[in-house]
Amino acid sequence: MSVVEPHEYETLFEFETSYWWYKGLHSILLDTLRELGVGPGSSVLDAGCGTGQNLVNTSERLSAGVYGFDVAPEAAPFWRRRGLDPVCLGSTNDIPFASARFDAVISVDVLECDAVREEQALRELWRVLKPGGHLVLVVPAYDWLMTEEHHRAVGASRRYSRKKVRSLLERLHFDLSRVTHVFALLLPPIAIYRLGLRHLKKEAQGPPKSELRALNPTVNELLFRIVEVERRMLRRWDLPFGSSILAVARKVG
Repeated sequence: MSVVEPHEYETLFEFETSYWWYKGLHSILLDTLRELGVGPGSSVLDAGCGTGQNLVNTSERLSAGVYGFDVAPEAAPFWRRRGLDPVCLGSTNDIPFASARFDAVISVDVLECDAVREEQALRELWRVLKPGGHLVLVVPAYDWLMTEEHHRAVGASRRYSRKKVRSLLERLHFDLSRVTHVFALLLPPIAIYRLGLRHLKKEAQGPPKSELRALNPTVNELLFRIVEVERRMLRRWDLPFGSSILAVARKVG
């Protein structure tokens, strides 16, 4: 079973505040939480928080009652560097928080990881939500976007369809309010890049590395602006395609 390469946490910390993909997704997540009524006094959990930038954003802009955990000890030094306190080590398969604790739970690019047991993790996410609380889940889309080195570097071997996401959540008695693709406007260049990597792959030297690379600042800003256009679209419509899937589900029963 593969796990995230330790060096990827340094890469994540370096890029999470500036790279177009993270900046765009974090803005979309903030919009989603606002629409769900998350605000001062709300308790929010980031399940699999990585180096913690999403925790920083949520605590600064929505609610101070934000908590997080990640399974990797390599992530912990970056929590201190971001000034995060209510964060701990733990697995999504066995979440280290009490039942019915949170108004909202966020989980971004966790479910696809090899170390995560899908149904067990979703049961745990359901358990820690208050009745009526919401899960905001982000997973990668389309098996055909899988590239070997990137996915080995991040310890993942699954990608999803909207149908599969719906099936997983409905089976565990979540009430789905939304399942939409994101990064639709940039799917063509993402697909060209990923498919190109598969056809031009070369022998890897050393441990596998993710596809996060520094971009020309002008290009990075242009890509972010495109995601901002999509962000406004998402306030009104669900998108039929895109490189990721965003699901919003409420705990019932």
